[in-house]
Amino acid sequence: MNWAGGSMRCSHCVLSCCTGWLILPRPEVATSMCTDGDQDMHILAINAGSATLKFGVFDPASAMPVIESTIDHPAVDAAAFDEIKQQVRSSGVTSLNAIGHRVAHGGPFLREAAFVDAKVEHEIDQAAALAPQHNPVALAGIRIARERWPGVRQVAVFDTAFHAGMPEHASCYAVPQSWRAVGVRRYGFHGLSHQSVLAAVSSALMRPPSELRIVSCHIGNGASVCAIDRGRSVDTSMGMTALEGLVMGTRSGDLDPGVPGYVARTLGLSLVQIEAALYSDSGLKALSGLGSDLREIESRARDGHAAAQMALQVHAYRVRKYIGAYAAAMGGCDAVAFTGGAGENSPTLRCRILDGLEFLGLHLDEERNRAFSPASEVAQLQASRSSVAVLAVRAREQWVIAHETARVLNGALSAEHEIDE
Repeated sequence: MNWAGGSMRCSHCVLSCCTGWLILPRPEVATSMCTDGDQDMHILAINAGSATLKFGVFDPASAMPVIESTIDHPAVDAAAFDEIKQQVRSSGVTSLNAIGHRVAHGGPFLREAAFVDAKVEHEIDQAAALAPQHNPVALAGIRIARERWPGVRQVAVFDTAFHAGMPEHASCYAVPQSWRAVGVRRYGFHGLSHQSVLAAVSSALMRPPSELRIVSCHIGNGASVCAIDRGRSVDTSMGMTALEGLVMGTRSGDLDPGVPGYVARTLGLSLVQIEAALYSDSGLKALSGLGSDLREIESRARDGHAAAQMALQVHAYRVRKYIGAYAAAMGGCDAVAFTGGAGENSPTLRCRILDGLEFLGLHLDEERNRAFSPASEVAQLQASRSSVAVLAVRAREQWVIAHETARVLNGALSAEHEIDE
């Protein structure tokens, strides 16, 4: 091993002593990872998103899940958790060391993964006003999991944590001090996904995070772009809530702050109605008139549907604009990476987004782009003449949840051992 950039490196993994980022191990070397204390652990990772309910059981010493699955409906209810419990039991797992939950918003006080106790649960509930589509779902999952697996420790892993160290000039809104004093600032989201991208890109390019400037594009029903400068999130397109930034499936993305007041006066809408429309009736759904399914929109666009074509143009333009902005913010760009449902599965969207970025030295290999399958962990898609790497990365949020949960659990066990001594 050797020390470089403040991090401990071996040929299979990178662990930060300070920031908590990780490099995911390659499956073929997973059994040799240096993770003392993680052996024989079984961590259930639950990822309740805005459109899907994903889960997996992991031994943190391995990159390979014992089981990994997706519930076909997004509801977090007793039936969904009964199905999870049945699948876990069928996989041969008879006991769990801990359960990790993805929680979108940690609010102003929860800045890293933590055991769920009454105080943490209260803060998650308080932050629900900032993530109304996500935090209540996560809380419901925590409470049902507590019933299904009584006595098993639960850990909340926050999407906002990866962005907690953003510089103040990126996180600060130019609003009155009294607003900022009650937590009005930019928090960012999709942190687990962007953390996973950092790991995958570093591994694929065989370069430490301390040498890389990455623009990470998580594109799905929810979407965000993150500027990762030498291992650290320095800016991201989502802000205080999950509304800011890119055009999403049903969310508006960036909007003139004067719009809500204007439509309230002219259309007679209440604040509740306006907020509901911006979260649930905007984005690709509003632009296309076809709903929020990108596959359907792309199909109709190929058939000449004008509104679908416009929706795709607006969507891609917004992502392209952020890529250029974040390359400027970091003083350059070494890699652009795509993940998330659409980011992984739509070569057409990747091509549309990157069109016009040749001035950055970025050139896409169209054949590689079309050939990528999400069955692969990660693939490089750039042409040989490109000075910027382009990668497609299979999202591994559940693995990150399990890793962070094991880190919290091992910290508690170490503390208990010290007390016993």
